[in-house]
Amino acid sequence: MAGKQTVELACHKLSGGIETGEIMVSADDICFYLTDPKTGILRDQGHALDGQSIAKKILVFPGGKGSAVVQDEGLFALKKYGNLPHALIIKNPDTVLVFGAILLKLPIVYRVEPQLYKHLLDGVHVKVDADSEIITVLDA
Repeated sequence: MAGKQTVELACHKLSGGIETGEIMVSADDICFYLTDPKTGILRDQGHALDGQSIAKKILVFPGGKGSAVVQDEGLFALKKYGNLPHALIIKNPDTVLVFGAILLKLPIVYRVEPQLYKHLLDGVHVKVDADSEIITVLDA
Protein backbone atom coordinates (compact mmCIF):
# COMPACT_ATOMS: atom_id res chain seq x y z
CA MET A 1 0.00 0.00 0.00
CA ALA A 2 1.43 3.36 -1.01
CA GLY A 3 1.89 6.08 1.61
CA LYS A 4 0.07 9.36 1.55
CA GLN A 5 1.37 11.92 -0.89
CA THR A 6 1.59 15.60 -0.13
CA VAL A 7 1.22 18.47 -2.56
CA GLU A 8 3.19 21.66 -2.00
CA LEU A 9 2.21 24.84 -3.76
CA ALA A 10 3.45 28.40 -3.63
CA CYS A 11 1.62 31.37 -2.15
CA HIS A 12 2.53 34.87 -0.98
CA LYS A 13 2.67 35.96 2.65
CA LEU A 14 0.62 38.85 3.97
CA SER A 15 0.89 37.95 7.67
CA GLY A 16 3.40 35.40 8.95
CA GLY A 17 3.00 32.20 10.87
CA ILE A 18 2.56 28.48 10.42
CA GLU A 19 -0.69 26.63 11.08
CA THR A 20 -2.15 23.25 10.23
CA GLY A 21 -5.84 22.53 10.05
CA GLU A 22 -8.97 21.64 8.16
CA ILE A 23 -10.07 23.66 5.15
CA MET A 24 -13.39 25.49 5.07
CA VAL A 25 -14.22 27.10 1.72
CA SER A 26 -16.54 30.05 1.11
CA ALA A 27 -17.55 31.43 -2.27
CA ASP A 28 -18.65 34.61 -0.45
CA ASP A 29 -16.69 37.44 1.15
CA ILE A 30 -16.67 37.28 4.95
CA CYS A 31 -17.46 39.92 7.56
CA PHE A 32 -15.97 38.60 10.81
CA TYR A 33 -18.22 40.91 12.82
CA LEU A 34 -21.14 38.69 11.79
CA THR A 35 -19.82 35.72 13.76
CA ASP A 36 -20.77 34.71 17.27
CA PRO A 37 -17.42 35.07 19.05
CA LYS A 38 -18.36 32.47 21.68
CA THR A 39 -18.96 29.74 19.08
CA GLY A 40 -17.33 31.00 15.87
CA ILE A 41 -20.65 30.48 14.05
CA LEU A 42 -21.19 32.84 11.14
CA ARG A 43 -24.56 34.62 11.26
CA ASP A 44 -24.94 36.18 7.81
CA GLN A 45 -28.25 35.26 6.17
CA GLY A 46 -27.74 34.01 2.62
CA HIS A 47 -23.97 33.54 3.09
CA ALA A 48 -22.41 30.27 1.93
CA LEU A 49 -21.23 29.57 5.52
CA ASP A 50 -24.27 30.87 7.43
CA GLY A 51 -24.78 28.73 10.53
CA GLN A 52 -21.34 27.10 10.38
CA SER A 53 -18.44 27.61 12.76
CA ILE A 54 -15.26 29.08 11.30
CA ALA A 55 -13.37 28.52 14.56
CA LYS A 56 -9.98 26.86 14.17
CA LYS A 57 -10.43 26.32 10.41
CA ILE A 58 -8.16 27.26 7.53
CA LEU A 59 -10.53 29.61 5.72
CA VAL A 60 -10.41 29.89 1.93
CA PHE A 61 -12.48 32.82 0.67
CA PRO A 62 -12.50 35.67 -1.84
CA GLY A 63 -12.12 38.63 0.54
CA GLY A 64 -13.35 40.58 3.51
CA LYS A 65 -16.36 42.82 3.67
CA GLY A 66 -17.23 45.60 6.02
CA SER A 67 -15.47 48.59 7.51
CA ALA A 68 -12.27 48.55 9.54
CA VAL A 69 -14.23 48.87 12.76
CA VAL A 70 -16.48 45.86 12.19
CA GLN A 71 -13.82 43.62 10.64
CA ASP A 72 -11.24 44.20 13.36
CA GLU A 73 -13.81 44.11 16.18
CA GLY A 74 -15.07 40.77 14.86
CA LEU A 75 -11.55 39.31 14.64
CA PHE A 76 -10.60 40.54 18.11
CA ALA A 77 -13.80 39.11 19.63
CA LEU A 78 -13.12 35.72 18.01
CA LYS A 79 -9.57 35.83 19.43
CA LYS A 80 -10.87 36.69 22.92
CA TYR A 81 -12.96 33.52 22.98
CA GLY A 82 -10.35 31.30 21.31
CA ASN A 83 -12.38 30.95 18.11
CA LEU A 84 -10.21 32.60 15.47
CA PRO A 85 -9.63 30.66 12.28
CA HIS A 86 -6.16 29.06 12.23
CA ALA A 87 -5.19 30.79 8.96
CA LEU A 88 -6.68 32.64 6.00
CA ILE A 89 -6.18 31.90 2.30
CA ILE A 90 -7.64 34.85 0.46
CA LYS A 91 -8.00 35.80 -3.20
CA ASN A 92 -8.55 39.56 -2.85
CA PRO A 93 -6.79 40.94 0.22
CA ASP A 94 -7.73 44.29 1.66
CA THR A 95 -5.83 46.52 4.05
CA VAL A 96 -8.33 46.12 6.88
CA LEU A 97 -8.20 42.34 6.93
CA VAL A 98 -4.42 42.21 6.56
CA PHE A 99 -3.93 44.76 9.36
CA GLY A 100 -6.13 42.76 11.73
CA ALA A 101 -4.36 39.51 10.85
CA ILE A 102 -0.93 41.03 11.50
CA LEU A 103 -2.01 42.39 14.90
CA LEU A 104 -3.45 39.02 15.89
CA LYS A 105 -0.55 37.01 14.47
CA LEU A 106 -3.01 35.22 12.20
CA PRO A 107 -1.30 33.72 9.12
CA ILE A 108 -2.78 35.06 5.91
CA VAL A 109 -1.67 34.25 2.36
CA TYR A 110 -2.78 35.11 -1.16
CA ARG A 111 -1.67 34.66 -4.78
CA VAL A 112 -2.07 30.93 -4.42
CA GLU A 113 -1.09 28.81 -7.40
CA PRO A 114 -4.34 28.29 -9.36
CA GLN A 115 -4.07 24.48 -9.31
CA LEU A 116 -4.17 24.59 -5.51
CA TYR A 117 -7.86 25.38 -5.60
CA LYS A 118 -8.67 21.90 -6.92
CA HIS A 119 -7.17 20.56 -3.65
CA LEU A 120 -8.76 23.11 -1.31
CA LEU A 121 -12.03 21.41 -0.48
CA ASP A 122 -13.96 21.37 2.78
CA GLY A 123 -12.44 18.90 5.22
CA VAL A 124 -9.03 18.60 3.52
CA HIS A 125 -6.12 19.16 5.90
CA VAL A 126 -3.36 21.58 4.99
CA LYS A 127 -0.33 23.22 6.49
CA VAL A 128 -0.10 26.94 5.78
CA ASP A 129 3.49 28.08 6.15
CA ALA A 130 3.16 31.78 5.43
CA ASP A 131 6.78 32.38 6.46
CA SER A 132 8.09 30.02 3.75
CA GLU A 133 5.23 30.90 1.37
CA ILE A 134 4.15 27.29 0.94
CA ILE A 135 0.82 25.54 1.43
CA THR A 136 1.12 21.81 1.89
CA VAL A 137 -1.98 19.75 1.13
CA LEU A 138 -1.74 16.82 3.53
CA ASP A 139 -4.67 14.77 2.20
CA ALA A 140 -3.62 14.67 -1.46
